[in-house]
Formats: sequence, C-alpha cells, structure tokens
Amino acid sequence: MPTKSISVKREFIGGDRSLWMVILILCLTSILVVYSSTASMAYRKLDGDTSYYLARQIKFVLLGLGIIFAVHHVNYGFYFRHAKRIFQVSIVLMLLTFFTGESYNEAARWLRVPYTAFTFQPSDVLKIALTVRLAMQLASCQKIIDRIPILPSFSYAAWKKYPERNSHILHQTTIPLIGPIVLSCVLVVISNLSTAIIMGLACIIVLILGRVRWREIGRLILLALVLFVLLVGILKLFGVGRVDTWISRVETFIGIESVEESPTGKRQEISDSEFQAHQAKIAVASGWLMGKGPGQSTQRSNLPHPYSDYAYAFIIEEYGFLGAVFILGCYLWIFYRGMVIFRKCKTAFPSIMVLGLSLMITLQALLHMCVSVDATPVTGQTLPIISLGGSSLIFTCVSLGMILGVSRQINYMEKMEKLEEQRRVITEEWEQVVADERRVRENAGYPGVIWNETDKNYR
Repeated sequence: MPTKSISVKREFIGGDRSLWMVILILCLTSILVVYSSTASMAYRKLDGDTSYYLARQIKFVLLGLGIIFAVHHVNYGFYFRHAKRIFQVSIVLMLLTFFTGESYNEAARWLRVPYTAFTFQPSDVLKIALTVRLAMQLASCQKIIDRIPILPSFSYAAWKKYPERNSHILHQTTIPLIGPIVLSCVLVVISNLSTAIIMGLACIIVLILGRVRWREIGRLILLALVLFVLLVGILKLFGVGRVDTWISRVETFIGIESVEESPTGKRQEISDSEFQAHQAKIAVASGWLMGKGPGQSTQRSNLPHPYSDYAYAFIIEEYGFLGAVFILGCYLWIFYRGMVIFRKCKTAFPSIMVLGLSLMITLQALLHMCVSVDATPVTGQTLPIISLGGSSLIFTCVSLGMILGVSRQINYMEKMEKLEEQRRVITEEWEQVVADERRVRENAGYPGVIWNETDKNYR
C-alpha cells in the first residue's frame, strides 16, 4: 500500500465558530445602539446629521472585524517570543501619557498618533501586553509553580535568618512574575482606578488557575491591599491623580450626601456621579420586560453618555430585560468559550493567554453592567465592542483575534492528529492483510510474499 504524507489545509476563517457568531452579534448590536443613542447628540453637535456617528461606527466595526481576521492568523508562538518586548513598549506608552497625554474627564489617559486625529488609551495596550507577559512567565515555571513560594517572607526575622533563600525568591520569582502586575496596576491606577482593578483581579484569577498555591494567593492579596492603601494615601497627600473623584463616587454610592447647600440649608445641586446614577436607574426602570423598542428611548437626552459609559442602561430601556439578559449571555459565552479553549490547549502558554484575555473582556463588561444598574460606584468603563469609540473596540478585537488564533491552531492540530490516527489504523489493517495473505500462500505451497518498502510493491 503506498504511504503518502497527510496534510490539512488551514481554514481561511478558523477558530471557534460560536465565538465568531457572538462577535458578529455584538457588532450588529453596537451599530443599532450607537445609531439610536447618538441621535440627540447629533442634533446638538452636527445639526441633526444622525448618519455621521452611524457611518463612523460601521467603519470601526468593519476595521475591527478585519483586525480579528488578520490577528487570528498569527501563530501564538510569536507572542511568546516577543512577550517582554511587547510589555516594555506598553510601559513606555503608559509613561508617555503623563507627559504628552491628552486629558479627558480630568485624567490624562489618551495618546494621539502623530500627524493623525486618532487617539487611544495605552491602558488598552497594557492589558493585552500584561496578559501575554504573565502567560509567558507562568508557562516557563509550570513544572514547579505549585511547589514554590512566589513572594518572599514579610518578616524581618525570616529575612535575617534566611537571607539567601528570600533573596532568591525575590529575584527569581517575585520580580519576574509579580513585578509586571504591580508596575502595570500602579501606572494605570493614577488615572483609571477601575481599569487597574480589572487588571489586578484578572491576574489573580489567572494565577489561581495557573496552579499557584492558595497560601501564596492570600499573601499576594494582602500585599495588594496594603500597597493600594499606601498609594491612595500618597496620591491624596500630594494631590496627584483622581483620589477625590474616587472618594466622591464611593460616598455617592453608599448614600452619603454629596451635595452643595445654599446658605438657607436647601439642596443646591447634586453631584455629577449622583446625577448619572439617577438617570441610569430611570432608563433601567422604564425598560420593563420587552423594552420600548429600537429608537424609542426617551432617556437618551438625559442619560449621560448612553452610547459609551451607560450603553447597557440604554439597551435595557430599548430592549428590556430580555435584551439585557441576552447581551449578558453573549459576554458570559465569550468567557465560557475561552475556558473551553483553555482546557483544549496542551501547552501552558496559549491556555493561560486565552484565559487572561477572555477575563479582561468579560470583567470589563460585567463592571460596566454593574454601574449601569447602580450595583457599583460610577467607573466610566465602556461596554466592549458595543460602546461608541474607536480605540477600545480595536484593542478588544485584537484580544478576540488572539483568542481565535489559538482556537484555530488547536483545531488544526486536532485535525492533524485525527488524520494521523486514521493513517495509523489503515497501515495496521493493511499490514494485517499482507500478513494473512503471506500465511495463506505459504500454507498453499507458494513462496512467501515479500513487501518491498522502497518500491511499495510485492515481490
């Protein structure tokens, strides 16, 4: 039997098909939500040209889908080889925001691409870079990660008694593994607390599923809380960052009056965050089960940023409780498919990378939804893919493309393994046929049949 090499062509559009479907659904939802929610803004700023924001969002959606398609063809080995460089570039971009960044809502978060009108948040780049860097570092020490400490002792006596051991842990494990997380969160928290929380929480979950010991996770959480309190105190002392805004939003959320009073003791005005939360609750309450219908919103003129920061509240108003549950299910499905891909991976790096990226997207979506229904203080997080915007959508699409790229390679390897297994079975069956025929010929008095491996024929 001739033996031919078996090859499988890679799919033009590969990866998890159900994930592709969810992405397309969210893109379509984005176009509908942006067109309806920006109507009042178009009348205020563009003399009623409601098609402007629609055309703009369609362009970014198409660009995002193109980015997903391009990125999902990249071998994940590229990210492993260049993880450190990608992380270093993202840190440099974050540092540039403190010197040349553009401010929005009293925070320097944006960088402008030279000679263009395009701006982006370096924190979006850093989320991806940190995930890749953490996945690379965890994958490098998977054989021993469940048996070693990731943090040195917090006790001075232990350092004095075992200086070499604690120094080894600090330089060989803590700085390479935990250092990037701490550095990233510190740089981001100054201007964007909610993004820093998302990054920190996602990294802790990744460490847990990356087989780090629970005792070490507890010590890490304790260290993170201590560092956060110290950082907030330092920022408050020197008047850096947005500490006052954080405190004001938390006070508003827990019910502490944050209003200015006139000399007569009457309420003069409510805070911005309280106004936003109040209008969002009106939008949510008016949605009921089925919603008012597409384009029928009455709160888009009152709801602050219905196309970005409060997109989910706007969805509830127009599409009701059922629409809200459906959108929630889409984001949970992204995380579920990420977990499926995570379990399918046979090596540590792609599995941890997929887990981290899907967590970043899902946690951001859940935080946005919690703000929209007044379950957490106001944060300003957009709803991934759906909210109006360019850079957020683009970098979310980069993350999704990386997830689909891993899924595509897994599917390819699974098909190769199936074909190789079929080849092995067919070869064994053919060898059994040849052996049976040889025995029949020998029993009948014929000379034995010889199989020539070179000519692939009988002699």
